[in-house]
Parts: sequence; structure tokens; C-alpha cells
Amino acid sequence: MDGAELIERLRREGGFRLLPLLGNTGQVAGVHLTRFLPGGHLEVIQAWDERWAAYARLSDSLDAGAPFTGPAGGTVRSGPFASVVAPLLPIQSGLTAP
Repeated sequence: MDGAELIERLRREGGFRLLPLLGNTGQVAGVHLTRFLPGGHLEVIQAWDERWAAYARLSDSLDAGAPFTGPAGGTVRSGPFASVVAPLLPIQSGLTAP
């Protein structure tokens, strides 16, 4: 399964919203996918190409005393796009878990 198919499944089956990921030149360099989960969590995927992506699951909360500090805890992983997103979708042939 290629990256475009995975992105479409993440949007259709996973409920992720898609935004362009801009590089330092202002050109589109990849995709930024997000979804809010019940219980106050936010999941974010950033993929530059099929070889490299990053995933984070964070608490959807804000520390008013330090608004630019990321939330403590959470889950973070990175690697090939298909491996990073495999745990987020139902098992399908062609996907491999990390």
C-alpha cells in the first residue's frame, strides 16, 4: 500500500484531518494529520515521504503558565510511514507493525 492510499485510509477510516506540512522554503514538504480522541487526547502524524514519518499522542491540555511547553508524557514514535501508521488502522495486508 503506498503513501497516498494510507493517507486516504487515515482520513476515511481513522478520522484524521489533513493539512499540508510546509518546509523552511514555504513549499509543501509532506502532510500533517491530526485527530482528537475521546478522553482528551490528540494524535498527530507528520509524514515527509514514505520513508520518514513521526507520530505523537498527547494529552489535549494547556498549561496556562507555560503555553509553549509541550504536554508531559504521551507516546512518540518515528520511522517509515507505513510502520508508524500501522497500529492506527485495522490490520491489512501490506502493512507492518513497528
